[in-house]
Amino acid sequence: MSTITFSISALLEKSWIKFKENPMLWVFVTILSMVIGSLGSGLDLDPETLNTTLNPIGLVSSLLSLYISAAVTLMYIRYMRGESISFNHLLAIDFKTFIHYIFSTIFSAILIILGFMCFILPGLYIMARLIFVQYLVVDKKLTFDQAIKTSWKISGGHVLQFIAFYFAILFVIILGFFAFLIGLLVAIPIVSLAAAQLYLLFSNQE
Repeated sequence: MSTITFSISALLEKSWIKFKENPMLWVFVTILSMVIGSLGSGLDLDPETLNTTLNPIGLVSSLLSLYISAAVTLMYIRYMRGESISFNHLLAIDFKTFIHYIFSTIFSAILIILGFMCFILPGLYIMARLIFVQYLVVDKKLTFDQAIKTSWKISGGHVLQFIAFYFAILFVIILGFFAFLIGLLVAIPIVSLAAAQLYLLFSNQE
């Protein structure tokens, strides 16, 4: 069990400071992620028959969205680590890492959904234990199963704190939403930088 302590308000405050050092980069990255993510999914659902059909264009956009998500996650980590970053880092994820990022996202989602199907608390608990899975894949280049095991290990003893962190960043996102698009363009990078900072606090334990 880890003895690391952290302050959610301090994480958000430092993230705000770091965001202001290069706001245009993070606003652009956020816009890019939102645009690609809005292009559609790989499956089209007929609301009347509930039948699904494969959408090739949507599938490509979904994979592209996942790739950008992986690259941006690594950018947030490197930036909070003090490394210099640029738009070139949007292409920094290699094929093997990307495959494991996809699997880590799918398996984490399945586990969390199963948890929520067993009422709310198990879902929140699993979310807290898997909080670092994608970060470990892109940063440490762990396989998806290693990342799940490692996240479960290093998150022990901090479940309530991580759940509180989730609610805090949700609150920031809601504030950004009510400030319309401009607010989201600031809120999303801030909470993402805070999450990367939280990951760095715990990642040296693995």
